[in-house]
Amino acid sequence: MIARLHFSDRILSVFRPTARGAVGLVDDLLTLCREHPLKLSFSDGQCYVTAQQFDEQETIAFPLEKSVVRAILARVAALCNERVPNSVTPYGGKGELVLATDPPMAFQASFTNTSAEQRLELTPLRSMTSTRAHFLEKVWLTYFVRT
Repeated sequence: MIARLHFSDRILSVFRPTARGAVGLVDDLLTLCREHPLKLSFSDGQCYVTAQQFDEQETIAFPLEKSVVRAILARVAALCNERVPNSVTPYGGKGELVLATDPPMAFQASFTNTSAEQRLELTPLRSMTSTRAHFLEKVWLTYFVRT
């Protein structure tokens, strides 16, 4: 029961409004996803977040504006397209994204962001080796320095 309360508290803290907006919220959600795959869906003014840990699954539901969920999904699309340009559309798709931590962490994202349906599945892929992370960091910095 303590672990479940802990998970609920952590999810709710991720969704508390901050000055960092959707960008910070997605970063915090990805940080939490390092530990277990997460699924997010929205229906009737409620956001549902499900975590899969070992053989157990836990879902927490809480009220959230649809616009916040759509902003989260748009941010995920932008991160996927940073990694591989045009890999997803703002309305959905399946792609990979990287959380720039030490070491960087890669995730697979599958999502739908339409007026009728909002859902997201995040799965941690792996912690990247320092050599590969260093290479990706150089590529990322080179790209953004040139643009």
